[in-house]
Amino acid sequence: MLKLYGFHTSHYFNMVKLALLEKGFEFEEVHSYPSREPLFLTMSPMGEVPFLEAREGFISDVPVIMEFLEEIIPEVPLLPEDVFERAKVRELMSILLQHIEQPVSRLLDHPDSKGSPDQARVDQVIVEVERGLDALARLARFDPYLCGKEFSYADVIAYHALDLVNSTMKKFAPWTAMDEMTDLADWRYTVAARPIVHQMDNTLISERDTFSADS
Repeated sequence: MLKLYGFHTSHYFNMVKLALLEKGFEFEEVHSYPSREPLFLTMSPMGEVPFLEAREGFISDVPVIMEFLEEIIPEVPLLPEDVFERAKVRELMSILLQHIEQPVSRLLDHPDSKGSPDQARVDQVIVEVERGLDALARLARFDPYLCGKEFSYADVIAYHALDLVNSTMKKFAPWTAMDEMTDLADWRYTVAARPIVHQMDNTLISERDTFSADS
């Protein structure tokens, strides 16, 4: 059985978890946090989560894990059969992770002494994220999913990345870019209505409520 290492409030962890559930895998969740301990680095070379344990060994990096899952169960595809269309899904995955999600992560990883990023950093991130969103808007079909009529890994990544991006940007700056994208709102509603996504969202809400009550 596969094992997924990470923690429930990690959007990266939840991307992989949703992919596993959508493809019908049986898997075990192993609660863990990033670490630089030597033993941990033998499982995750960068010391990051999530990572996946298979019979043959360990795999890290979200897109790499998703490609691995696709190879194991191609009968439940989250990538199109057509080679060009597969590339377009990967293109959107790259934009979402590298040009929308990653810039925003700099606002969380490098706060100043007051616990907030400086305004210059915020302004730079705004420019980068809006460029990424502009690219997303040009590439996405919203028919009803990002890459057409079939749910794909691009939707998996976007569903868990974009909410974090939106909520984070609103903490540090006046931010309406995503609220004004009506196609994006309709897309999110469609994804949230999928049975597995709906069930997973309810589980996450319950887990977060339990964590808040215990802390």
